[in-house]
Amino acid sequence: MTDGFIHIAEPVVDSIGLPSTAGSTYVNTSNNYDCAISGLPFFLGISREHPYKRETAQYRKQQIDQQKEPGEQTLTGWWLRSQSSFHYGAGIRYEEPVEGETVGYRFNKSAGVDVFNIGRVTLLPDVTQNSNITVGSGVTPLMVGGTDAAGVNLYLTATGSTLQRTTSAGATTTLTWGGSGTILALAQDGQNYYVLNATGIYKGPLTNATNGTLIFTNPSFLGTVTTGVMGWVKQRLIAGINNALFEVNSVNSYNVASTYIDGAFNANITTASAHNFVTGSEVTLASVGSPYNGTFTVTSVPSQTQFTFFINNAAVSNNASATGTVQLASNNNLPIYVHPNASWKWTAVCEGPNNIYVSGYAGSYSSIFRLALDTTTGNIPLLTRSLEAAIMPTGEQIYCMGAYLGKFIVLGTNKGIRIGTIDTSGFVSNGYITYGPLIVVTNGYDPVSATVLNGLPCRNLTFNDRFAYVTVSNYIDNGDGTYSSGLIKIDLSRDFGTLQMGWATHLRVPSTAEATAVCVMGQTNQLVIGVKGTGVYQQANTLVSSGYLQTGQIRYFTLEDKHFELVKMRETLPMLGTLKLSSVLATGEVTDIITVNGSFDFTQDVSGLNAAANNIPQESVALKFTFYPESGQLVGQEDSFNGYQLKALPAVRRERIYTLPLMCYDFEEDRYNMVTGYEGAAIERLSALETIESNGDVVILQDFTNNETVRGVIESISFTREAPSDRRFQGFGGVINLQFRTVV
Repeated sequence: MTDGFIHIAEPVVDSIGLPSTAGSTYVNTSNNYDCAISGLPFFLGISREHPYKRETAQYRKQQIDQQKEPGEQTLTGWWLRSQSSFHYGAGIRYEEPVEGETVGYRFNKSAGVDVFNIGRVTLLPDVTQNSNITVGSGVTPLMVGGTDAAGVNLYLTATGSTLQRTTSAGATTTLTWGGSGTILALAQDGQNYYVLNATGIYKGPLTNATNGTLIFTNPSFLGTVTTGVMGWVKQRLIAGINNALFEVNSVNSYNVASTYIDGAFNANITTASAHNFVTGSEVTLASVGSPYNGTFTVTSVPSQTQFTFFINNAAVSNNASATGTVQLASNNNLPIYVHPNASWKWTAVCEGPNNIYVSGYAGSYSSIFRLALDTTTGNIPLLTRSLEAAIMPTGEQIYCMGAYLGKFIVLGTNKGIRIGTIDTSGFVSNGYITYGPLIVVTNGYDPVSATVLNGLPCRNLTFNDRFAYVTVSNYIDNGDGTYSSGLIKIDLSRDFGTLQMGWATHLRVPSTAEATAVCVMGQTNQLVIGVKGTGVYQQANTLVSSGYLQTGQIRYFTLEDKHFELVKMRETLPMLGTLKLSSVLATGEVTDIITVNGSFDFTQDVSGLNAAANNIPQESVALKFTFYPESGQLVGQEDSFNGYQLKALPAVRRERIYTLPLMCYDFEEDRYNMVTGYEGAAIERLSALETIESNGDVVILQDFTNNETVRGVIESISFTREAPSDRRFQGFGGVINLQFRTVV
């Protein structure tokens, strides 16, 4: 046994002879040998020609710099890791450039900072609550943004039965939208707003010049209307009410220009201007004359100024100077499609190049339907079967959906966020959607934090420029142990994998309640967020009180321990606020290193990382940069953080190489003149040692002269046959020069 210091404390009973395994040891009994290799004993033959040596083994290999960015691969001296931009967003656990070219521009997580300008990290705007909008307990706000006919930028907010209009000047007024009861859905077409309740759909001008009026009555076959969604797509209003889909057209009056009835009893009507009728529409003609006056069902729409219907009358010649009017009848509520599952809920409407897309779910099943336009008339035909463009994994429900540039589809679900593409090949697959993996996980295993999340669904999204903004709830890590609701910002112009786009957290609200709505206030680029039971928050012109960015764990693509020593930070001067540097160990332990301001010399290295780890070598470390603005600092005056460089040294335990001169003769004597051996013993031991070397296994070296026992491998054996040095050594033999490398 040993005494805890790898010293022999008590003898171990073992047989004398050749070792049975590579890990064998030897115990001196009748003869006192100097050392033993894997249980094979030898006397040391130390001399000027055959010295005993111990030296440090080479621990750093020759390297060639093959990285895309020169200087990152260490050739001599420091191990370096640098980042000069973070514009590919969050989501990595380890900052390993060999995993892809974009990894060097990504990070682990952030809050309160904008990373999507190449080479710059800046603080985000703060938010302010609109005190004129009251969101009662349990009330889910709905919002749309737009610009009215007078050029006023605004957003509409529906809370319960109240509809309010807020302008970019800050004025909030209540609209008389024409109905009562809870507002279920809200949409706008650039000139008018549309409100859906349990009765029907109401329309009013965004300018609020007049009150809203009922333009569509929910059909009785729907029963009690409890859910709904609307979208203005391809110059028409699509409404999903309970489990049915409708194309809702305004009841406009059009002048009749010509009429005639052909031999097949088809009444052919031409209007003076483009109408909004589709096949199946109920229309009412007045003051046209017999036999045209009355209500009929449209059977075809050859063009936007023509339509036909069946009439039980003889052929009537063309009347090119007909007069009178035609408009949709009040009972124009024939559905485009009714889902066979009565519990189905429609959740979102958007448009692609050749189709209109509507998403929904029932239970654990969720999918996207495509409504294909008639290639001749542009009308939506009546559907007799479902046309599903994509089906979600079981248990994942789509809550919001939006299309970008006719190519990408952004999906917000109860699990997180996905990106899809629309097939526009023109073949059989035209219009179908292919979606990628979850790029943001809000419910389930999150690879960013390596934890299982139990978050709320992504309820709403909007677009501005090349970015998509998706609501998240109680998801944004503030970096101090608290969380916030707010937005995820996705850069749809930058992908780091198949259907995986750069993303980061964006605006935060001072609440963990469910964020249910987001919109852009007209043409201002200002975002507005609605939070359930809490309020409505507008983007402010002041900066957040703090923000941070945390890199992935940096381990230089090796699991060996390192001494992380120095960090150099880059900041554009002049700098108004302050910057704090912290280290984050793999355990999550955060230690603040230094806080600097504009007077700091950013050309110098900052030390203290090793001390933050209690001078214990670490496999990896992450860097956390926290930014604080100057008091009253405004949007447009942001400080710019430009990157960092980390320096480390390997902390590999050094291996030793022992050079041992070993006597190997047939007959040998120890220090007490005790003779051992027999004729042929030398060659047997040499052969046994060569066999141990050939196996390449880890063996035990025992040095009885200093009571040292170490583990290692035999690097080489060199045998020199020599005459015995004195009378104690006789017969065949010589000196073995053995190189032994310790292993740690």
